[in-house]
Amino acid sequence: MIHNVEEKAPLRRTVTQTEVGNTAAFLLSDLSSGISGQTIYVDAGYCINGM
Repeated sequence: MIHNVEEKAPLRRTVTQTEVGNTAAFLLSDLSSGISGQTIYVDAGYCINGM
């Protein structure tokens, strides 16, 4: 199943826990102070396929 997901994702891989954590850390930091009401996908581009 994971291999199937990796084949369909534009980056040809799945995301790591570190990548998800880095995104969360960014959103909690002052660097994201101008971001509001956005959906941020950490999915190796999988959502671009409309999946």
